[in-house]
Formats: sequence, C-alpha cells, structure tokens
Amino acid sequence: MILGSLRVLELGHAVAGPTAGLILSDLGAEVIKVERPGSGDHFRDLPGMGSSMFIDLNRGKRSVAIDLSHPRGYDLFLKLVRVSDVVIDNMDPEASRRLGIVYDVLSRVNPGIIYCKISGFGEGPYGDIPAYDPMLQAVSGIMSVTGIPPDRFVRAGISLVDMTGAFHCVIGILASLYRRHLTGRGAYIEVSLFDSAVYYMGYWVSFHDLYGRDPEPLGSTHVFGAPYGLFRTADGYIYLSIVSDKHWRDFCEALGFRDLLEDPRYASNRDRVSRKAELEEEVGRRLSRYYTQELLKILHGRRIPAAPLYRVSNLLSDSHLASRKILGEVSWKGRAVRVALNPIRIDGERYSKQGDPPELGGDTEWVLTSLLGMDRGEVEKLRRDGVIG
Repeated sequence: MILGSLRVLELGHAVAGPTAGLILSDLGAEVIKVERPGSGDHFRDLPGMGSSMFIDLNRGKRSVAIDLSHPRGYDLFLKLVRVSDVVIDNMDPEASRRLGIVYDVLSRVNPGIIYCKISGFGEGPYGDIPAYDPMLQAVSGIMSVTGIPPDRFVRAGISLVDMTGAFHCVIGILASLYRRHLTGRGAYIEVSLFDSAVYYMGYWVSFHDLYGRDPEPLGSTHVFGAPYGLFRTADGYIYLSIVSDKHWRDFCEALGFRDLLEDPRYASNRDRVSRKAELEEEVGRRLSRYYTQELLKILHGRRIPAAPLYRVSNLLSDSHLASRKILGEVSWKGRAVRVALNPIRIDGERYSKQGDPPELGGDTEWVLTSLLGMDRGEVEKLRRDGVIG
C-alpha cells in the first residue's frame, strides 16, 4: 500500500476528522482512532441514522479508549504522538486547547509530527462558535443557491462541507509529508470548514462581482443551459443536460421534435436560455409521455447527456455500480453492511483497506503493548484506574 509505513492518530468524531482518517487508511496508513472511554465517537449511534455514518467512515481503523483529561491518559497520548507521523484533530478548538492538544506541545514531543487541526470557522471573530455542516452551508452561501426559487433554501442531503474539509485536510497532509521527506520538518495544518465551503462558492463570488447581484437558488437546474434539469417521465424522472447546439439538434432529431429544432427562438443555447422557462415547460410536457428506460435508451443512443433519478435502492441494483466495484462489505454487530470504498484508482488498482469498523477501545491493549511496550499488568492497572477503556 502507498502509505503503508504511515501511522495516524485520529482525534476524530462526526464526519470531517473520520473522513480524513478513512482516506489515509484506504491508502495504507495505520489509523488509530483515539476515543473517550465509555462513549467514544458520538456518531457511533445517532437518532434517525443509527450507526450508518460511523460504519461507513471508520472501517479498517483501530480504536483506543483513553481519557485525555486524566494526566496519565494525556501522557499515554503524547507517547503515541512520539511514535506516529500524523495527528488529525477535529475536536472543538476550546477542548483541544484545554486538553493540551496543540502543535507547540506535540512538536516538542515529535519534531516531525504533522498536525492537522480541523475546525468549523478557523481563527477569527467566529473562531469559538461550535459548527455543524448545515450551519456552514448556510453561512457560506451554499444553501442560498440550493433550493427552489425565490427563497426556499435547502441543505444538501449529504455532509458536503465536512467531507470537503476532510479532502483539504488530506491534501495538506500529503503535501506536508512530501515537504518532510525533503526537509525533515513537521507541519501545523489548519483547515477551516468555513474556508472549504467558501472555496466551493468561489465562482458565485466572481458572479456577484461581475453582475452586482446575488445568485438565485438553482433548484434542480442551472442557469447556463436549456433544457437543463430534472424532468418527469411516465414512471419517474430523468436529468437532462443540453448545453451545446449539437446536443440540442441530436435531442430534437432523436425524439422527433422537428418543430422545436426549426423554431428560430431556440436556435442557439443563448436563445434557449433566454426562453428557458417556456422551453422547459414544453419539453417537460413531451417527455412525460415516455417511460424512463425507454427515453434513456433513445437519448444514450445519440450520446445525449441524460441520467435517471435514483433513490438508494435503485442505485444499489444498477449494473454500472456493480461494474465499478465501488462498494464493499463490512460486519457490524453480526450484520453485513455495504459501504462505499475509495473512489481513487491508481494504475488500475483501487486502494481501499478492507476491515470492519472498530469496537470502542477494541485495540487499546494491542496499541499499548505493541507500540508503547507496556506489559499487561500496567494496562490492567490503567483500566482499573479509569485511564483507559
């Protein structure tokens, strides 16, 4: 595995930290999840979601349960830092400071350590405000362009900002590992989820400066093409993306819409966008007569960009999904559960570590004896004293 010699300590909970740890684990790193005894990552069991998020984001990792607020627990953590390469921390910034999980301390223990701090807002006026993904979708403006015009704003149905921050964390870690290879220096990486969300909004910031107005919520469409969006069929929906004039011509010819093709009001994409509402209403009326698979067969035969709207159950039975081998299977409390694997293939190989999600503290004894050289008597005393779980 590419990162097979790398050891990562993950002070991760919820989504951002665990996602970053998962990516590094898939690339071969040994990821040790440091959790609070008794409770652990609070995403282990969520109302409405159960363990689904924890299972997907924590497969293939180890778990140690250490009370970092206990002096001996903190000492154990610093000893683990000494024999590790990377620390990922997405605890509340105030909690990290209170526990002494700060780069100045960690780098004295291990000058080569790469410490990535993920926080909601980063340093600044909002720095100490606790943050969750939907809040950041709201304050960054992402939610303002997601929903139904004019003002029915909605959040994306995935933890978009958390996962984006995790990707930026991993990019920073890989860049810092390369620099450490050249210079021997460790690194302090700061990833603000707010910054990551604003990065996604970059072209809408440019739009605002160019045209002096706020973008509207896009619904299921986009402003630069027509017909472009979600259209009802006789038995479901398809997503259609017509931008080029060639695709428009092929679309009309494939479905026999000769009148639309010859209508000068729709001659170019710019013309079609200027009459977007009326054109899409008419196209929608005509497409509603077709069954989804019948329509897709016609459109794909002319290489017209179109796709069905799937729910998860539809996705899981899709032949292309099966061909990509992007899903794996883990065991959780005696049940087989499917999970998404690493989407990256390198030289034709998908790097994705196989392994079940860890039980809380399931690897504590192994980590302390194998990595720190402690004997079982010492471990049992720590457990009796409530330092470890």
